[in-house]
Amino acid sequence: MKKFMSLSLAFVLVVAMGAMAFAAELPLQGDLNAKVPVTVEIGPYAKVWLQQRVDFGTLVGKVGLYTANGLDGTPEEFYHRAATMFGEPDLANDFDETNDNSTGHGAFWVESNTDVTVGIGFDPSGWLASPTLFAVARLGDPTTARAWASANFSLSTDTQTSFAHLYSEQGNEPVYYGIDGAIWIQYISQQLANEYNGTITITLSK
Repeated sequence: MKKFMSLSLAFVLVVAMGAMAFAAELPLQGDLNAKVPVTVEIGPYAKVWLQQRVDFGTLVGKVGLYTANGLDGTPEEFYHRAATMFGEPDLANDFDETNDNSTGHGAFWVESNTDVTVGIGFDPSGWLASPTLFAVARLGDPTTARAWASANFSLSTDTQTSFAHLYSEQGNEPVYYGIDGAIWIQYISQQLANEYNGTITITLSK
């Protein structure tokens, strides 16, 4: 019985010493140190804000292709891409350069501390009846359409409507994205002469 009790006491002492391993104890003749762990966890965080709206300006209303662009500096790059997306590459020949709004592209900024998905959608309530396209591109890479949105036109099932915004430690600065727009007026009476408004929604998700 004594032997069993001695073994049990030894076990208790070992456990107690393990629990006190954090403590420092010495006859004090100088500095005595104890290390205290410090921890923090940063949760995922992101911000998106408007730089400028998409502005097509005043269109003459005749049949043709019109753009609101400018991220790439010239209308040519985007109106060819838009015509191809509409399934009418030759439509680029009907581009009315006199009605081009080469500073009309929209823009927004995204900043995040993690990788996020950026989605684009368009609410056509109050919009005109002509097929319309919007494409997002990143400043510095204007010819790559990262995502599309449309009104009165069905995008193909493999068309991207969102893209990955990857976190970068280089500079830790917001990223500028432009939104180019294209309207295809198919016939003059397609819509009443009036002012029209719609809303593009940018959605960030993890």
